[in-house]
Amino acid sequence: MMKYFTKALVASLICLFAMPYAGASEDSVEDMTRLLKLRLGTDEVDTPVATGVEGVYQTRFGNKFAYLIEGGRYVFIGDLVDLKTALNMTEMSRREMVVDALANFAVAKQIVYPAADKELAVLNVFTDTSCGYCQQLHKEVKFLQEAGISVHYYPYPRGGSRGPGYSDMRKVWCADDKLAALSIAKGAQAGTLQSTSDCELAQAVDEGFILGNQIGVTGTPSLFTSDGTRFNGYVPYRELIPQLIKQ
Repeated sequence: MMKYFTKALVASLICLFAMPYAGASEDSVEDMTRLLKLRLGTDEVDTPVATGVEGVYQTRFGNKFAYLIEGGRYVFIGDLVDLKTALNMTEMSRREMVVDALANFAVAKQIVYPAADKELAVLNVFTDTSCGYCQQLHKEVKFLQEAGISVHYYPYPRGGSRGPGYSDMRKVWCADDKLAALSIAKGAQAGTLQSTSDCELAQAVDEGFILGNQIGVTGTPSLFTSDGTRFNGYVPYRELIPQLIKQ
């Protein structure tokens, strides 16, 4: 039921639904999401918060943002934009969500290629060793490093445990030299991956897949800056560097 309803909600940029009203007031914040939870068939809906727009409250379910009005009787899904300032208020919340989520994924579970000298920016990359564009991006990491950009890799096996890169990614995360192993797995360096794929850190591959899904990753590579800004898909390093350095 939740899957069907979610698809219906996000079918257009902004959708408006009338819900049966049971007398919830704008003051009873905890009760405002009751009808939304009922329609979604889940209690996993965030407590609504005031947006600064009178009578409009923001909530979230999964990686989708929703706005409640009339004390929770109506909901619309989409981006809330301040036309006077051109500020996309939803995008700001979306970036905050990404930043918080990435911060909770331990650095020890990431594979980090540090900036060659002074770090000027950080690029967070959800990657799959079997992904062609991920392999292309990886060949350009050295140029990012030379420009002062640290690259933090998060594992995201497309298709989860049944994905084509899942087994190799577990081997990479279990390797003693993870940087070399990742380069080998992506065809950027000669060598053979070790056979071990059963170690404590191998669990990070599954955790990375869950994390990616939580913040809306649907394919690889998915790139995020340190402030949560997202680049969709592969971006050549010549275009990527100036966009990252100015962040």
